[in-house]
Amino acid sequence: MIDINKFCPGCMGEATGDRYCNSCGYDNTSKNPVEALNARFLLNSRYIIGKVIEQSSEGFTYLAFDTETNSPVDIKEYFPLGISVRYPDKTVASKSGVDNFYYNEGLLEFIDLNRKLSRLENAAIFPISGIFEDNGTAYSVMTHNTGITLSSFLEKNGNILRWEQARALFFPLIETIVTLNNEGIIHGGISPESISVGRDGKLRLTNINIIKTRFASENFATAIYPGCAAIEQYSAEKGNIGSFTDVYGISSTLFRVLLGTLPPPANERINNDKMSIPSSVAGGLPRQVLTALANGLQVKIGDRTQSMVKFRDELVYGDTSDGFQKSEPGKIAAVAASTDRDISANSKPNSKPKKQKSGVKYAAISAAVTAGLFIVVIAVAMIALPNLRKAVLGTESTKKSQSSSSGQSSSSKSESKKEDSTPSAPSEVEYPVPDLVGKKYADIIHEKNNKDENEYENFKITISEHIYSDNYKAGCICSQSIDPYDNDKKNTKPKGTEIKVVVSLGSEKIKVPSLVDKTKDEALLELFRLGFAYENITVTTSTDPSAEPDAVLHQEPSAGQMISRDEKIEIDINDFKPSAEDGTD
Repeated sequence: MIDINKFCPGCMGEATGDRYCNSCGYDNTSKNPVEALNARFLLNSRYIIGKVIEQSSEGFTYLAFDTETNSPVDIKEYFPLGISVRYPDKTVASKSGVDNFYYNEGLLEFIDLNRKLSRLENAAIFPISGIFEDNGTAYSVMTHNTGITLSSFLEKNGNILRWEQARALFFPLIETIVTLNNEGIIHGGISPESISVGRDGKLRLTNINIIKTRFASENFATAIYPGCAAIEQYSAEKGNIGSFTDVYGISSTLFRVLLGTLPPPANERINNDKMSIPSSVAGGLPRQVLTALANGLQVKIGDRTQSMVKFRDELVYGDTSDGFQKSEPGKIAAVAASTDRDISANSKPNSKPKKQKSGVKYAAISAAVTAGLFIVVIAVAMIALPNLRKAVLGTESTKKSQSSSSGQSSSSKSESKKEDSTPSAPSEVEYPVPDLVGKKYADIIHEKNNKDENEYENFKITISEHIYSDNYKAGCICSQSIDPYDNDKKNTKPKGTEIKVVVSLGSEKIKVPSLVDKTKDEALLELFRLGFAYENITVTTSTDPSAEPDAVLHQEPSAGQMISRDEKIEIDINDFKPSAEDGTD
């Protein structure tokens, strides 16, 4: 007989009988939400229900213990918010006054969705081990998620990642979204909150819910993430949801990862789109990444990249079958330099450049383009997202053609400096200059864009440069162009005045962490978190039957040394694969 009382609902470890669990701190006097299953309820004669991990518009997710495998699992229960009721005998049904059709239609979709997910292999999702019906509803059993959300990970680790760091993490995730879309599954809720960062260093997609909860509906509560939800999700038409919806979600998520803040909600951008990328950020991103984000973040469906496959290809080398320019490393600069001339000669704003052939693998092209494009993109002063596709791809001629002569070049620099130093237009009202030093740039921009009546809203705050600093953490502002005080008196400036800030990259030299005995993925994630570039990490392999497979055997430099993030670092991985004869699985 199963003793349901010996497990802690908070961690599924052994209960001690005390009020608070010694392992996780769970308060044993606490209860699950009224509409949820009780903690320690035995489900399907097999699963001991624990605490509610999450309640969404689709239902509840519980921590549970599988008594057959003796392991913790996560269980999703179909209990659509607002239209469901649970009776004392734990059965679930549609609420009085709600048409049973909507409840049952969603139930069938829940079962079908999870059956499809259970058939997927090697995907960046949590594997589903069982689906069953009980209590008038359905349940999905999956591997327990021990990770944290991408949002939490970023908050604890400098708030942003460089493209070199993000690329290695995101491409497996993007391939999984491609697989889901090919199976007819649209996530519709991709965001930093629906991506888990595991202890193994991998990203996994979570919250894969029935599509009925991913757009405005009279019958189902909507579960969308402002800033990551596409404009079509604010409509009640299910037919408007497609792969392009997930393109918008992953583009917004990458935008958050690389820039430190989410785009404004799509329903606000549709009428007043002021989203932009500062030149200091754009200069650190490969051209094809800017192109992919610009195309993926188009508000209107017709202007947006239509599939995850095309989005993936654009991220690598700017190629889609829509005829956009494929970015081969050797031809990028020439294409960029001749763009204005070509368009002017053709006089056709919609003419499309001829695609170039390339058979190079994604990772190889991405690395080469990253190095080759830095000089091209750093010249961009401020790139407005709605116009970025035209600006990058050359579908719009500029007002003045550029000259390569040194005289004209000097003149351009002079004009640029003159423009920068031009004071803002006179205003009857002046506002106190905010003190920005020591604060996180991403937090300031987030508050500026999302909070009413904040101290930053009357100023244009841009990054002039990034520097290494021993005094300020990565992402924090080291200095600002306009002092908040003038001889101990609060400084004031007209509305719209630009304040340029210098943002810290963290200490130039950092202590090399101990990587030995970590798995390859754990080691790479730790190095990415500290800011080491993907190109500067060398992975070698050796065979050691006495060590754990896939573990780091040796590292160079050794742990504890102080080195620059730009220096090379090498990890040696154990490629030993135990066989059945070794007595191991």
